[in-house]
Amino acid sequence: MVSLDFVVYDNIPEPNGEEVDTIPQEKLLDIISGLPGLRRTVFNMYCIDGYSHREIGEMLGISEKGSAGVLAKARKQLKVAIQKYLKESER
Repeated sequence: MVSLDFVVYDNIPEPNGEEVDTIPQEKLLDIISGLPGLRRTVFNMYCIDGYSHREIGEMLGISEKGSAGVLAKARKQLKVAIQKYLKESER
């Protein structure tokens, strides 16, 4: 399970832990794999592999702030996809 505990200032409601727990792991992996290349790479390196933004920046040839910005966009995209999945599964 991947924690989505992060601070992104947007109007998208944060899915709570109970909601996320209802999503099959397969579906969560599908949602993550749907991220565009760089977003998916940075998300995986930071959230799953545990690299710092400095390390990610060095490995990918981007700045530390660039890595953090890409991660914020990835997390926002994941929130949207999770909210969409939760709404569709209510039907």
